[in-house]
Amino acid sequence: MRGLTLLILQGPASPFLKEVARQAESTGTKVFKINFCLGDAVFWWPRKADWFTGPSGDWPAFLRNYLPRNGITDILMLGDGRPKHAAAVEIAREAGVRVHILEQGYLRPDWLTIEPEGMSGRSWFPRDAATLRALADDVPAVDMRSHFRNSFLTYALYDLAYHVPNVLMGWLLHPHYRTHGPVHPAVEYAGWIRKGLTSGRRRRQAQEVQRVYLPKETAPPRYFLFPLQLPGDYQIRIHAPFGDHFEIVAATIASFAREAPPETRLLFKIHPIDNGLSGWAGVIVGEAGRYGVENRVDLIDGGDLDKLISSAAGIVTVNSTVGLSAVMAGKPVITLGAAIYDIAGITHQGSLASFWRAPQAPQPGMPEVLAKALVATTQVRGGFLGAEAIAIGARNVVQRILDPSSALERPAAVVNAYRYQPELEQAPVTAA
Repeated sequence: MRGLTLLILQGPASPFLKEVARQAESTGTKVFKINFCLGDAVFWWPRKADWFTGPSGDWPAFLRNYLPRNGITDILMLGDGRPKHAAAVEIAREAGVRVHILEQGYLRPDWLTIEPEGMSGRSWFPRDAATLRALADDVPAVDMRSHFRNSFLTYALYDLAYHVPNVLMGWLLHPHYRTHGPVHPAVEYAGWIRKGLTSGRRRRQAQEVQRVYLPKETAPPRYFLFPLQLPGDYQIRIHAPFGDHFEIVAATIASFAREAPPETRLLFKIHPIDNGLSGWAGVIVGEAGRYGVENRVDLIDGGDLDKLISSAAGIVTVNSTVGLSAVMAGKPVITLGAAIYDIAGITHQGSLASFWRAPQAPQPGMPEVLAKALVATTQVRGGFLGAEAIAIGARNVVQRILDPSSALERPAAVVNAYRYQPELEQAPVTAA
C-alpha cells in the first residue's frame, strides 16, 4: 500500500520515531505528529509537529476533529495502556483509522512488536495450535541470537533527556500534562541513585542466593522461578488480575504455601531495570513469613537468568517476556495474566495448584512454531537504542504498517485474561 497518512503519538525515549517518519516519507507516506510534552519534542526535533496541551478531558474531541481534518489513515503509538493512547484506539476504531501498537518485542533480544489495536489480552494474535502451525509453515527457523549492542548508559541518558525538560519547564508550557509513569521522575531517579550506591552489596547478595540454587558440587534444589515485572508497567496495570503486582505476588506465595510439595522452593527475581522503589524484599519476606514458608522462599536481585531458568522446575509469571524465553527453552511456564503465548500445548493449562505438583512442559516443536507464527504476524527485527537497531527496526516497522499481516483479525470475543484470578483469591491457610 502507498498513499497512507500516518499520525504518530508518543513513542520510546529515543530517536526511533523520527527515523520511522523519515523512512515512511521515503515510501510516499505523509506523516503527522502530535506532541504532548517537551520530552516528545526533544526526540522529534527539528521536525515540525502539532501539539495537544489541554486538559485530558479535551483529548477525545481534539482527536476526533484532527483525524478527518488531516486525512489520517493510520496511527502509530507506543503501547495501548497510556490514557491518551487507550482513548485514541477507540476513537480511531470509530473513525475507520487503522491503529498500530509499537512495543519492545515479545521475542527477545532485538525484536520489536508491531500489531493492530492492542497487546496481550487485547492482541489479535491467534490462540490455537492449528492456526499457529499454518502461519509457521512458510517461515524459516527464527534466529534468536542478539544482533545489536545495547547500552544501559544510552538508555539512562535518553530517559533523562526526555524527563528533565518536562520537570524543569513543563509546568509552564504544558501544565495539564501528567506522566504515564506511576511516580514522579525525580522520585524514580532517586531510586536509581540509591540502587547504584548499593550495587556492590546487591551483587554479593545475589551471588550468595545463586549458590543456593545453582550449587557447583551438588544437585540444585527443586525450585520454581518467578521473574518479577515492573509494578507500574501497563502489562500489570491493565493486563493482569487485580492490576496490582504486589497482590499477585502475595497470592502466589499463599498458593505455594498451601499447595506446593514441602521439598520445593520459590525464587523471585527482581526485574533488571527495577528502580528499587518497589520494596520487594520487605514484601516477599513478610508474605513468606505470614504463611510459614520463609525458609523456602527467596529473592534475588541479579544472577544469571538463563542458568536460573534452565535449572528451575518451572517458571511462574504474569505475562513477562521472560516466560516466553523460558518456553523457547522448553521449560514449563504458567502465566497468571494475559499473555499472547498462553496457548494449549505451549504453557501449563491447569491450575496453579497443579503447576506446583506437575508442571506441564511445551509440546515438542511448539515453541519453534510459536516463534515462527509471531515473526509472521507481530514481530520485526530491530530496537529502540543504537543507530543500527533503530535504522533496521524503523524500516521493518514501516514495512509492516504498509503491509500488515492478513492473518490478524479482530477477535470476536476478548480473551479470558484472568482465568487464574478466582484461584488467586482463595483464602490462604496462615502459618500456625
